[in-house]
Amino acid sequence: MRALRMIALLVSVVIVAVVAWAVVRRALGDNGEATAGGKNGCVTEMTRVTGVIGSEKTPYLRDPRVTARLACLGLTLVVDAKGSRDMVGTLSNDQHPYDFAFPSSTPAAEKIKELRHVNDAYKPFSSVMAIATWEPTVKILRDAGVVTTVNDRPVVDMAALIDLARKGTRWNQLKGNETSPNNKVVLLRTTDPKDSSSAIMFLSIASAVLNDDRPVASAADVAKVMPDLCKLVSYQGAKEETSQDLFEQYLGDGPVRSPLALIYEQQFLDTTSAIKVPEGQQHTMLFPNPTVYSRHTVVPFTDAGDRFGRALEDDATLQHLAAEYGFRLDGQALTDRPEPPVVQEPPEYAQLEAMLTIFENGECPQ
Repeated sequence: MRALRMIALLVSVVIVAVVAWAVVRRALGDNGEATAGGKNGCVTEMTRVTGVIGSEKTPYLRDPRVTARLACLGLTLVVDAKGSRDMVGTLSNDQHPYDFAFPSSTPAAEKIKELRHVNDAYKPFSSVMAIATWEPTVKILRDAGVVTTVNDRPVVDMAALIDLARKGTRWNQLKGNETSPNNKVVLLRTTDPKDSSSAIMFLSIASAVLNDDRPVASAADVAKVMPDLCKLVSYQGAKEETSQDLFEQYLGDGPVRSPLALIYEQQFLDTTSAIKVPEGQQHTMLFPNPTVYSRHTVVPFTDAGDRFGRALEDDATLQHLAAEYGFRLDGQALTDRPEPPVVQEPPEYAQLEAMLTIFENGECPQ
């Protein structure tokens, strides 16, 4: 009987150990590795962390797997989405409610660091600015000399596209597109530069093209490029406030009403594979030539914000999920997508602010 009791006790211990290990694995993740919470798994003490972010990161940060992983690390995330200039304006107030800012561009991040007297920041991932378009549009623009081939990849020649817009060429004036009901000027749709980081990236690209392939670096450079920039923005008419709104409009409108839209690469990679479109209207993505990198930067203001930035940059699970959403991780070679052939650096924030002020004050040259 004593032997039977010992066997039963051993079986009970084994069962408890197996159940305990299953619980630990569930807390740690499928790979069973210890997290930043320590060898015992997820932390139990939670900290609420609030941030203001660019809208293009909303799907990633609201993914249940991301929120669960942050919770495992002891962080409950609450975010508001704003355009970069609204973000800067909000953070100019000392009474702002945020633990961190997460803008989409280096110039905006540097301005926020200056405003809040912050030295350190985190750059967990980046995006490349890309153009969402359609196969029929690509053929029409190739015939017009706007879509060209660089390094065996089709790209949108921004100088050629800007030249068409400068001349006032309309979509239904392009060869092979004469029957189109779209009589608007041929140009790239963007968000409003006064509100959105993605439109600021457009200004970075277009101003470099107009400035002899050099980033705008002085007041004289700003004066040189503004007449054409004003036309490129005003020809668009009403504009969406966020890149997510613009991208959804592109998908909903189709190739006739939204032939070209400037977006973040990861928006296209994350969304379009699940979207069905009519035959012959396949959506596609091209790089503008040149393009710019959008370096998503966490600027922390509190200890909680610092923990969040460090987690996004260092935690393997959060990095893996960011890559799944199409963000580019620093130092990681990519095999699933090409590198853009030509990349420009954006201007310093002072030059961007000078251009944006002209738009905001209605001071565009006539």
